[in-house]
Amino acid sequence: MVNWKILLWFVLFLPGSLGAQDSLPILRGRVWDDLPFRDFIRQLEQEKNIVLFTRDSWIDTLRTVPVKDSVYLTDYLDECLKGTGLQAIQYKSYYFIIPFREIEAHSVDSPDKHSLVIGNPMNEGKYKTALITGRVLDGKRSEPVPGAQVYCEQHKLATSTDLDGRFSIELPTGEQSLKFSFMGLNDEVRKLMIYESGSMEVELFEKAISLQQINVLADNPNENYRSASMGVAKMNMQSISKLSVLMGEPDLMKSMVMLPGVQSIGENAPGFNVRGGSADQNLILIHNAPVFNTSHLFGFFSAFHPSLVRDVTLFKSSIPARFGGRLSSVMDITLRKGNQEKLKVGGSAGIINSSLSIEGPLGSKASFIVGGRTTYSDWILGLVNDFQLKNSSTHFYDLNAKLDYSINANNRISAFAYFSNDFFHYSGNAEYDYGNIIGAVKWDHALSERVSGRMSLNMSRYDARVADFSQAYWEHSLRTSIDQKQFSYHLSSNAFVRHHLNGGLGIIHSAIQPGSSVPYNNQSMADTIFLRDENALEFNVYVEDEWDLTPDLGLIAGLRYSGFLTLGYDEFSVYSDRQPLNPGTVAGKVMVGRGEPVSFYHMLEPRISLRYQLRDEVSLKAGYNRFVQYIRQVSNTAVLTPVDYWKACDRFIPPIISNQIAVGFFRNLDKNRYEISAETYFRSLENVMDYKNGAQLVLNENLEQSVVMGKGRAYGLELMVKKNRGIVTGWLAYTWSRSFKKMDSPFDEERINRGEWYPSEYDKPHDLSVFLNLRLSRRFSLSSTFLYSTGRPVTYPEQRYWFAGRETIVYSDRNKYRLPDYHRLDLSLTYEGSIKRKKRWRDSWTFSIYNVYGRKNPFSVFYERQTPTIYNDFRGYELYRFSVVGVPIPSFTYNFWF
Repeated sequence: MVNWKILLWFVLFLPGSLGAQDSLPILRGRVWDDLPFRDFIRQLEQEKNIVLFTRDSWIDTLRTVPVKDSVYLTDYLDECLKGTGLQAIQYKSYYFIIPFREIEAHSVDSPDKHSLVIGNPMNEGKYKTALITGRVLDGKRSEPVPGAQVYCEQHKLATSTDLDGRFSIELPTGEQSLKFSFMGLNDEVRKLMIYESGSMEVELFEKAISLQQINVLADNPNENYRSASMGVAKMNMQSISKLSVLMGEPDLMKSMVMLPGVQSIGENAPGFNVRGGSADQNLILIHNAPVFNTSHLFGFFSAFHPSLVRDVTLFKSSIPARFGGRLSSVMDITLRKGNQEKLKVGGSAGIINSSLSIEGPLGSKASFIVGGRTTYSDWILGLVNDFQLKNSSTHFYDLNAKLDYSINANNRISAFAYFSNDFFHYSGNAEYDYGNIIGAVKWDHALSERVSGRMSLNMSRYDARVADFSQAYWEHSLRTSIDQKQFSYHLSSNAFVRHHLNGGLGIIHSAIQPGSSVPYNNQSMADTIFLRDENALEFNVYVEDEWDLTPDLGLIAGLRYSGFLTLGYDEFSVYSDRQPLNPGTVAGKVMVGRGEPVSFYHMLEPRISLRYQLRDEVSLKAGYNRFVQYIRQVSNTAVLTPVDYWKACDRFIPPIISNQIAVGFFRNLDKNRYEISAETYFRSLENVMDYKNGAQLVLNENLEQSVVMGKGRAYGLELMVKKNRGIVTGWLAYTWSRSFKKMDSPFDEERINRGEWYPSEYDKPHDLSVFLNLRLSRRFSLSSTFLYSTGRPVTYPEQRYWFAGRETIVYSDRNKYRLPDYHRLDLSLTYEGSIKRKKRWRDSWTFSIYNVYGRKNPFSVFYERQTPTIYNDFRGYELYRFSVVGVPIPSFTYNFWF
């Protein structure tokens, strides 16, 4: 063994000669198997007169591997050193075994510490191009980074990592440079000397956020123009926590409303509406499991615990082929991995709710994170401008837990569990009790260096109970539920040059209880009613290719095939031919046995997106997507409530089909400091459902008699300007959009508005959101949000007359009028208690004001019967406007972690 000082002398003063191939001894006729590496080196020196330099501490635990036939010594050393972080270098008859970064740190020709040699220098000039594969990992957590960007500036080539953090990119041989980037992590630039195809591994570490600036959105700005996808927004919790919301709680759902093309139906309404669609047309996933109720307190709070969430991705168009079952959007929530180094505790205390989370390691291969929230919110009802709400009570809680276990470098398992409950007692008249139960397990595994897979099993259940005891002796309790169990398997491959392939399959079992009603107590004379459960099987297979045709032209093409089978047991009405569906046209009944097919629908869902890069930081994009939705929510209001229930398609109610085309212009300015995007779209919809006047929706065994089927269309323009860096950051988003329905039929009772086009409940032409964040000092930051939108369509009574001693109301055409426009300003001020990086206890204070100027935004307008008196001009009905929040609401929140 040669002295370390001699080795260092060679590394420092002879870097240009390292790698010269004067001789390549061949090992043959000798068993080199499972020897201590230092013994192997001594035998080389004695038997073959070869001098090998290294350091004892680097090879203490190394052992040799079997020799397969004849092999060059350099190749054999590479095989022995694979995965150790060591590298074998030859100079004339000398060999060196050194860590990669030791050579890089002292190399005169390559001062960049991130330089790397790929391939055998003996093959220099043999290949014109090489396929570089690899994996991007989170350096702190040693977990893969899906969606990381890999970019070669010299040749304008880019790709992204798959779900397992793997990538492939074809580059010319010779000296090249690759940049690796991902939201919230430091960029990494690697200088490469490429001789032939090979692999590499890159670790990205968390960014140290500058105290002089804040990045408001943590997604990669290059994605704005470089990716072939459009209509995609990604935010992490650092970004979401800057937005001012009611009671100072970071809220995933309300943050989505700040994006172009995303709207809310009203003040703190649950869910959101995308491109003119209803809230049930959004697929909300957490750890790959669907969420059927996304809010607490009827929309005041999000159902998701902020401390467990890593980031959120919203797809409005260019939705990947692996997602399906909804028409408007997919919201994919990614959860954090628990800390693997030490036990950590975090929490918050506000004036309406508090939360606590604990995370830490479980041995060397596992970690956990657990969180919970609860509320003490009765006092907030006193602020609402309604007598009955002032005399009501409400509370909620939720529990979350996630476990991650790394079996080895190629196999990881993660499990997630969620439970929530909401309770609302309405002034002695009713009770609402609803909640979610979610369980999900994922197995991520690498089948090879270029192929990875993900298997997912999950279940999601939503139960709702509404008790009505407003009428004595007729008190009753109504229940509805939906229970889904899913299996899916996803494959991702970088095996082909300039192609990123995805494929997979899935199966979903849905059990829906559309409604049951039982007496609330022993004194009640209410009937017992049970609607039969609906059972259905949904399956899908898909394939998708992300293809870089040229450096300027990118394509994502996918095809999804899905089917939906509704199963008995049930009794169905049979109607007379060419007659409207009503009780008078029922010709008989048909019984379908248990497990027998009731109806079967299937559909091809093609998806394609194109990106053409005009020049640096400027691109045009276009896309077409088809979606099909087999289950939908039945509601007699535009706002989601616990009374709403899910309905599977059947013989009379077919699935909804959407075809969407979109075109966009995307540009970044000043080295990604600014992002500009403009996207226009058109959607056509088939089998859209609306309700007949006076329709009974709850506990209706023949729902088809109360609904009408038609078509819809939606179109619009979305503009966004975003400033990513600096003391002042933020964005301005404006959307002009329209959404219409048409219910035409040969029968008068199945036509709405004479069969003409009319605005849907979600038609709000103008929508503006502005967000600004100002870094006042090292400790203080000020955020403000302003929202404006056109009022939503409503139906008003236009005439009234007396007949036979009773007042009769005549209503206008469906959605003929609009509520007044909506606008609101929120402010929040955050104080960082400590800015020292090594301080164990860290905290912050947030003071916020919701609805700063006290705008009384109308949530609804309704007609209510009153006792005729002299004070109301002896009129039986009066028109009222209801505002949920009509005053400024201040709040304090204290956050801590240690």
